[in-house]
Amino acid sequence: MRLFIATTFPPEVLRDLNERVARLKPRLPPATWVRPETQHLTFAFLGEQPESLVETVAAPLTTALATIERFEARLQGAGVFPNVRRARVGWGGLEPQQPFQGVARAVREVVTKNGVTLDNVDFQPHLTLMRMREGWPPASIGLFTKALEDYRSEPFEVSEVTLFSSELSSKGATHTPLRKFALRGRP
Repeated sequence: MRLFIATTFPPEVLRDLNERVARLKPRLPPATWVRPETQHLTFAFLGEQPESLVETVAAPLTTALATIERFEARLQGAGVFPNVRRARVGWGGLEPQQPFQGVARAVREVVTKNGVTLDNVDFQPHLTLMRMREGWPPASIGLFTKALEDYRSEPFEVSEVTLFSSELSSKGATHTPLRKFALRGRP
């Protein structure tokens, strides 16, 4: 089964951002836009794994994530990967980045200790909004990033992490939550 570990965002936060993006789309070249119901922040993409891995990592993830305190965050700004000259992915930013990085370290440590080989890409907290079908001209990339540079969502609490399975089809990916792991409550 194809697995990843992520956190999701409150529907009202995503709705506000996606309404702003919807007004921008007609002015941009073709792209594959991520459907709001599948938008999330991936801490670790595990790829194809045996179903038994779910049980193998459940207890250590529960323990590791229970040591990390819940935190308040917001969606803020935008950018592209890998860079503006060869942009292929458009994203929304997240602040503050440090707590997301702490969660990612804990998640990645648990899964690698349990035999999963992860990519060597540095974790950067972001919400993928779209994938460019072909390279966009610099003016379009500038329009995308400028239109969202001042975006700042209402604050929301990050209180849990979810292990998802992902099934690909011609209609896009279907993400099914398999296990949820709570972050430590505030005193």
